[in-house]
Amino acid sequence: MARKKTKLGSASRYGPRYGSPLKHQVRKIEEVQRRPQQCPQCGRKSLHRQSNSVWACRKCNAVTAGGAYAPTTTIGIAAKRIVTKTGLKEVGE
Repeated sequence: MARKKTKLGSASRYGPRYGSPLKHQVRKIEEVQRRPQQCPQCGRKSLHRQSNSVWACRKCNAVTAGGAYAPTTTIGIAAKRIVTKTGLKEVGE
């Protein structure tokens, strides 16, 4: 009887192909991508990925652009901090 591959989670669909380190990276990315994220508009954990870099809230129907696998990126957070620290106005205000 075959053993169930529990270490790889969703990446076990690749079977023996591509190697263990790459499958572990895929598993980590997909866990973050598929988890409900916090909506920047209403604050609820109902933000889900619609397509590449497009995130939509299921409660307030807000659509935002973000990272490919997460709604915020480290570069985006740093840029927002610089903008608020220097007092520059964001685009659209």
